[in-house]
Amino acid sequence: MDAAPPPLDAAPPRDAAPPPPVDAEVPDAAPIAIPVCAPCETDRDCSDPARCQALLDGSRCLQPCAGAGPCDPGFSCLGDRCVPAGARCDSCALVGCPADQRCNAFSGACEPKAGRCGACQADEECQPGLACVPHGFGRACLAPCPDGACPGDFMCQAGACVPASGTCDVCGGCGGATPVCDFFSGQCVACGPATPCAAGLICSPMGACVPPGPGIECNGHVDCQEPARPLCQGNTCVACLDDAGCPAATTCVDGACAAAEACAGVTCLGEAACIEGVCRGADGDPACADDADCGDEHRCNPATGQCYRADQRCDDGGACAPGGECRPDPFNPMATVCTCLRTNPADFAEPNDLHRIPCQPGGVCLQLGPEPGACVPAP
Repeated sequence: MDAAPPPLDAAPPRDAAPPPPVDAEVPDAAPIAIPVCAPCETDRDCSDPARCQALLDGSRCLQPCAGAGPCDPGFSCLGDRCVPAGARCDSCALVGCPADQRCNAFSGACEPKAGRCGACQADEECQPGLACVPHGFGRACLAPCPDGACPGDFMCQAGACVPASGTCDVCGGCGGATPVCDFFSGQCVACGPATPCAAGLICSPMGACVPPGPGIECNGHVDCQEPARPLCQGNTCVACLDDAGCPAATTCVDGACAAAEACAGVTCLGEAACIEGVCRGADGDPACADDADCGDEHRCNPATGQCYRADQRCDDGGACAPGGECRPDPFNPMATVCTCLRTNPADFAEPNDLHRIPCQPGGVCLQLGPEPGACVPAP
């Protein structure tokens, strides 16, 4: 027989939990964690302590950092934020590259793996059959020589086939109608990054000079010979690709440098704030007046009120000159460099004060081609 139900006024069992008071507060649900690199419009769109930061591929939620980090792999501490390589969240340092390509940590873009004599940092950046070994002032992709035998003008040294001349030439010498060496294919071609085609022709991806198709002005930067529009974007010659190609107080809009407010492109550190293009303290004076205001390893740019590193790098509390951007060093993913831009990319002796985007005092712009270069200490 089934047991009779307890009377309505029966006391609850001794081990039963007491019911909550009628007016008790129900705890809030756990906050939703917003992943790093999620799109955002304001800091409120990000999970604390992440903040909304403008990058090349839009505004994203980024974690804070101090000094050199720490930051997750693929990110570097720039200013006070963990910024992805190439200043974009679709960077190859985060999403990877196809098996036959490698990641350029400076631009954040995938590129073909290096062939024989190509610059590298690790074996996986080289084409199959090659290893990344010390050579010259850096590292290069070279073939191993376990049996001591090497082809042609190469000799076996420290287990790798290195050029006997001391100079790596992947093509073995080019000239005449095909003066350019394609370092990825190892073939001599008609045109390349520093060798444009004759007027009326553009350089094809295979290095041949061909007539442009309808609506096509360029295939690469080499086809853009007009100084005011030296870069190729979407088969059109433009003045800039992003803000790193524009001086301070300007911004890149539809491939052209347009006027912006005076503090655009000016980085101030610590408690300093940019006022009319100069980093100033709470008293309104420039944030630094001389080197003594910046510490032992830093220098002062009194014209901009910025403290900068004597070695021209921008990690560990150093600011880039106005217009320059702090980006990962392509040769050292753990360090950063300031971008710069010469007015005439072909003039390697152009004084720093005549650059479109200068380095801090004591620096020179190491630039090859029309894209922004990197600041290094003057020799």
